[in-house]
Formats: sequence, structure tokens, C-alpha cells
Amino acid sequence: MLAAGLGTRMRPLSRDLPKPLMPLWGKPILGHVLERLRAWGVRDVLVNCHHEPGQILEYVRRDPVPGLKVSLSFEPVILGTGGALRRAAWFLDDRPFWLINSDIVANLDPSPLVRRFSTGHQLAVLWMDDRRGPRTVQMKRGLVTQFQGGTYTFCGLHLVSPRILDFLPAEGFAGIIPAYERAMKCGERVAGVCVPGSFWADIGTPRQYLDVHRELQPVKRRRDFVALGHGVTIEKGARIVNSVIWDGARIRRSARIEDAIVGRDADVAGPVSYIVLRADRALDAAEQSAIRTLGFDPDRASVIPVGPRGSARTFMRVTAGAAGRASARSVLLVRYTDEREENALYAGHARFLARLGLRVPAVLLDRPDDRLCVIEDVGNEPLQAAVPGMSEATVLRTYRQVLQQVERLHARGAVAARRAGLRLMAPFSSSLYQWERDFFATHFLGHRLRERPGTIAAIRDELALVAARLLRAPRVLIHRDLQSSNILLCRGEPVFIDFQGMRLGPAVYDLASLLADPYVSLPEPIQERLLDGCARRSGHASAIRNLFWWAVIERLAQALGAYARLSEQPGMAYFAQHIRPALLMMRRALSRVEKLPALRGWVKTVLAERH
Repeated sequence: MLAAGLGTRMRPLSRDLPKPLMPLWGKPILGHVLERLRAWGVRDVLVNCHHEPGQILEYVRRDPVPGLKVSLSFEPVILGTGGALRRAAWFLDDRPFWLINSDIVANLDPSPLVRRFSTGHQLAVLWMDDRRGPRTVQMKRGLVTQFQGGTYTFCGLHLVSPRILDFLPAEGFAGIIPAYERAMKCGERVAGVCVPGSFWADIGTPRQYLDVHRELQPVKRRRDFVALGHGVTIEKGARIVNSVIWDGARIRRSARIEDAIVGRDADVAGPVSYIVLRADRALDAAEQSAIRTLGFDPDRASVIPVGPRGSARTFMRVTAGAAGRASARSVLLVRYTDEREENALYAGHARFLARLGLRVPAVLLDRPDDRLCVIEDVGNEPLQAAVPGMSEATVLRTYRQVLQQVERLHARGAVAARRAGLRLMAPFSSSLYQWERDFFATHFLGHRLRERPGTIAAIRDELALVAARLLRAPRVLIHRDLQSSNILLCRGEPVFIDFQGMRLGPAVYDLASLLADPYVSLPEPIQERLLDGCARRSGHASAIRNLFWWAVIERLAQALGAYARLSEQPGMAYFAQHIRPALLMMRRALSRVEKLPALRGWVKTVLAERH
């Protein structure tokens, strides 16, 4: 049984409990899997572990499954699925064995896999599902032909011959799929079996964890559910909907919990969703040190992670005391990786923009060696969410407030940045525009729509013409990602975030990002009034009006590539909902420019046929 993973996609929940020990309707997932194996007749199980092995050892000692012997194999360094098997060679004999992930929810009759294994000289038989999941396996006549781009999902359960050890490297990290691929090249057969009437779910993300609870709730007639752990205290008046509450949590009368996971011993006193954890359980040593410096006690503070974003950063709202209490002091803790160079520039850019007169969250603490900063909490109301509830007059007033600050950035930013020696990302250039074209062609036209090479080539050629026009525009300091999700409203005033990609480029790129944003899809009359105001104030009205729609086409191509790539990542499928609004906005832009017949025809076809 494979239980050594770090649970990266489940962080920070997996810092509170390793994923195999997360409760599913009152019992750890690991316990459900062990009971399932015992029901199949399994008598001996070896569990590999790495992350929080002490908690896993404590659980199997405290709650043994009758008739099942459980051993643990600790990996000081994670070895991968294949490496774990190699390390477990002592546990195997010459008979086939089950290999199973410890974080799947499964309900199936294993006999179809056993029958298939016994009817031919198979190296392994894999449980497949043709109805749900990522579908990354191709099969022909019941045999796996390829482990990518297929129509079947591998469900994390194998019946394997010990011959698999012959195809594993002698040392180091190793995966099981590469071992299967090597074996298949040598003539071995790997079969796949779909089991009628079975149930499978992968608990890879917090959203999937909640979804599985909904699917498996004991009383099927109910639309909503609440799963409670042991020792939970709930005061009269609290409201809990579609949520999982772990052991020892305290839910106060003012709590309003919806679509949330509340961690062990957490304290909730207001409206929360997604995840709530105690700070001492959710934060690592560097993060706890940071909040202590700012006067927070990790033993008493609460953490609410902000949902996943597309910038290789994580955000956690740290609150003094119970989560959700409106009067409590709070800050936003930001962690980043080296995956994107610009993330290390955020703190310096924030201080620069504040000096320039733009409203941005104040930087309270910056520790670049830990890739960590703590910033002012300006709330969680993005312009994107606020616009649908605004009157036309409020929309116009709010966007004019935004544009006033953006115009200050464009007018003064470049000179001020040069004087301050501010490090910026590479300016817009022919190579950057080519990168945006490649990004759009690869992720949206290629991976998502699977367009013909000729169509892709024609669209790329026309986007090169768009870039050529934009390259002739004067370069100013621009935000670069000025969509509505990167503008928060704090007491009605706009606050800019996600400006770390700031660089020199055409002002119309920012205007296009804001006024032709698919997240909002401003009505054309409002869009025109705002654009006319910008054009008049710029002193170059005709140039701004003429170039704006070309910038919209460029920006939307980049955005469509981003939506396609992000929507394929775990827990981020919701980005796909923005594709059709982006295509509709691109159609509007194409009606305002000359030429570009390939793009115009392609957008018309895609909107009619696919979106």
C-alpha cells in the first residue's frame, strides 16, 4: 500500500493530517482501504510511508483490522512507486500481489481482475474506469498500449507479478509506469479491466475530498451534508452546510460554515469556506516564525488558505483567534517558488507602487531567503465578483477610479522605475509576443481544441501581424495582468495586486486587459465610454482608439492559452468557464479591425460548433 506521498495538492490540510489519515465519514481513508483488502481475503499488508510516519504507525497500532497483519516500510527519502516496490522485495514471494494507493476511495468486486490475471501470461492487471477521471491510458482488446492521451483512467489498483522487479532500476527514485513501459517494450503484457458497478474516486484536492463525502453520504435523500469528527463542539445557532469538521473543532454560535473543511481543534466564529486550520498545524517553521514577528501566537491563530491561483504562489489568511471573526486582526502570508522569476519581485514592486501613489497592500514583512512575505489584508472582494451586483453608474465610477491610478502608472512609472533602479521583467518585444503566440497555439489551439496544423499556422501568422502593430506603440510601465481578479475593493476603493510581472510595454495592453476582461465582459456601451475617456486624457486619442482592439486580440490569445493550461491542473477546472466569454470578446475585437480573415473565420466556427 502506497502511503508515502507528501500530499502536496492537499496542503495545508496534509500538514495537519497525512492524506491517508484524513477522515472519510468518521474513519481514516487508510482504514477504509485496509478493511476493503481484508474483505478480499488479504492477510498481509506492507504500507510504505515517509510524511508523518509516526501518525500512520500510531493509527495502525491503535485501530487494527482483525485478521490483517500490517507492516510499515519507512522511506527517509521518497523513492517513488517503483522504488517503494524495490525496497519491499523482501515482502514478496513468487505469487502475484496487490499494489494500491492509500488515498483512493474504492468499492469493487476484485474478481474480474483476478480472472484476467489467471487467463493469460500478464505482468499486471490494472483497474480502469472509462467514465471519470483524467483518462490517460490507451487500451486495445484489453491490453494497455500507451500511458498517455487515452480514453481510460487508471484507478490506482494493480494486481502484479513479482516479475515487475526485473524492470525497476537498481537504485534511486523510480516510478511504476516507466517500469511497465519498459516491460511492454520487452514483450510483457499489461492488461486493464473496467469493473461494472464499481465506484472509484481520487482524493487529490480539497474539492475532491468534499465531493467524495457528498457522493458517499449515508442518507442519499439529503441534498446537503455535514460530516463530524470526534469531540466537536457546536454552539446553538451555528450553521454548517456541505462541510467536514475534524476532531476537536470548536464551532461558535456565530459560525457560518459552507463547503469547508475545518481542521483538528480549529476555532470558527464567523463565515468561512474552503479550509480552516489552527496556525500551529497549518504553518511550517519559517511561516510560524514570520507571524510571531508580527505579534501572532501560532497556538491561538487561525489560517484560512486562499483558493488556488495561477501564479505559483500560495496565500494564507492568518487571523488572531477564531477564524471568521470580523473584528479580529488578520494578515495575508504569501509563499512562492522559483518556478516564476517575477514572484521574488513582489515586495519591491509593492513599495515602489505605493511611493508612486497607487493603492497596493502594504508589505509588513519580507523574507526572500524563505521565499515568503506577509502583506496587509485588504479583504477578499475582487472587482470580478463585485461588478455583477453594481449599477451602471457604480461600474463607471469604479472603473474610472481604477483607470485614474493606471494612467498615473503609465505616465510616471517608467521614469520613476529607472531612477529607483527597479528590477523589472523583460519588456514587451517581438520575442515576448512570439512567446504569447506559442503559448496560445500550444495550450489552446493544440492541446484543448486539437486544431489542424494548417489552421494553427494561419492564426499564428495573423497574430504576428497584431504583434507588429503593437511593437510600434510607445512603451510605458504597465501592470501586465490588469484583469478584474487582480483588483480588490477595500471599503469601496480599488487596490491592485499581482503586479509582480510589471514591465515596459504598450499602454493599450493594460487597457485591453481591464476593459476587455472575459472575467467581467463589460457591455459594449460601458466599454466604449471608458475607452473614450482614456483616449481623450492620453493626448493621443486616435492612436489609442485604433490600437486598443489590436491589443484586445493579443491579450485574449494569451488569456485563452492560460485558461486552457490552468483548467487542466488539479482543482482548477473552473478556468474553462472563461473560454466562451473570451471568444465572444475576441469576436467583438475582430469586428473592429481590418484583415485577419483566418482569426475571424476560426472564432466564428469555434463559437458555433464547440463553445
